[in-house]
Amino acid sequence: MTDTISYITIIIIALSLCCGLLITVAAITVPILLISKKRKQAEELVARGSQGEATILSLTDTGMRVNDDPRVTLELEINMPMYPPYQVSKTLVVPLIRLAQIQVGAVVPVMVDMSDPTNPDKVGLLLR
Repeated sequence: MTDTISYITIIIIALSLCCGLLITVAAITVPILLISKKRKQAEELVARGSQGEATILSLTDTGMRVNDDPRVTLELEINMPMYPPYQVSKTLVVPLIRLAQIQVGAVVPVMVDMSDPTNPDKVGLLLR
């Protein structure tokens, strides 16, 4: 009876260690994969995109913060050479130091992937 309890205890401890290790690996790997995906999207936008300008029509704080930087929703009017102006709504995290650049009425440079110009993920603000 004592041997059975000892084996069960060892199995429970081993499973607990394995689960803890699995959770730790997932907690490290998932953010790295997400950052890699965002970086790849940005590189593709720079490689394929065309430069234009956007006028900020509205700026709304979502109330969410990422590392104390606000997440905002922008309504943009995109002006691309040889295309009529169009509007896009884009939600992004803006570093506090760049917040002054994205006030209503400001004109900011943008990169747009013209294969799908109305997709907010294919529009990148070029903040300095």
